Amino acid sequence: MQKIQNEVILELTKKLEFFFGPKVSFLLKMEQKKDQSFVTEIDLFVSDLLKAKLNNHPEYKNYSFFCEEDFKEFQFPCAILDPIDGTRELIKGRPECAVSLALMKSHFIDDPENFAWLYNPFSGFSLDSYAPFVASLDKSVQKLLTFVSRSEFHKGHYHKYLNHPQIDITPRGSIAFKLGLLASGACDFIISLEPKNVWDIAAGTILCSQRGIYFYEDGIKITTLDRQNYSGALIWAPEVIAPQILELFKPEFKNEKEQFKKDILD
Repeated sequence: MQKIQNEVILELTKKLEFFFGPKVSFLLKMEQKKDQSFVTEIDLFVSDLLKAKLNNHPEYKNYSFFCEEDFKEFQFPCAILDPIDGTRELIKGRPECAVSLALMKSHFIDDPENFAWLYNPFSGFSLDSYAPFVASLDKSVQKLLTFVSRSEFHKGHYHKYLNHPQIDITPRGSIAFKLGLLASGACDFIISLEPKNVWDIAAGTILCSQRGIYFYEDGIKITTLDRQNYSGALIWAPEVIAPQILELFKPEFKNEKEQFKKDILD
């Protein structure tokens, strides 16, 4: 797999030099999809490149290919790809996006044969399942740091938590990029309050799980990635602080909101 990763990094770097390098000579082609999100020629380039590489791999050629730009088949074993998670950041030239690839032998997150890779083409940040990991020090006496979606932050989803004595909230783009930062020890937990597709979160969720950081949907620990969509309060947190974080954000859980509405109507 390392050979494929190196080839993709090289080809993607060459491609991006035309659009963001010191000698910019092309305009990035893009179009808006039905859901109002954007797809660029970089997304399509990475999707086609990785699909071709995997189809020629002795093991992964037998995996189904499920991608944001090519989502006909979702069955296991499966290669789940978001060619550029954070396309809006890419368009703006903001270095908060990532190639997100999960090679899942089965739908179980903790399957030891699963492999995940996240790569930021601007910074060169690369993290995969083979990277050694050292757990961070005890932070029980410090405020816990979380990175949240820029769009969710600007919509005001987290305003009531901004002065909380236990947590610090900082906006960052791309859920895949944020999960890579969490898996590398750059923050303490991640929360998202808007729906996510499996290609957005698969690689990051696997990398986090391999480092003792687990995925919760409305307070319930998720052990499989066998659905195409996830919604509600989505939280990734180490087991040691998960109860604290889940309790703090419990008002965001769907069942809690529904009960709140019911109480008001009654």
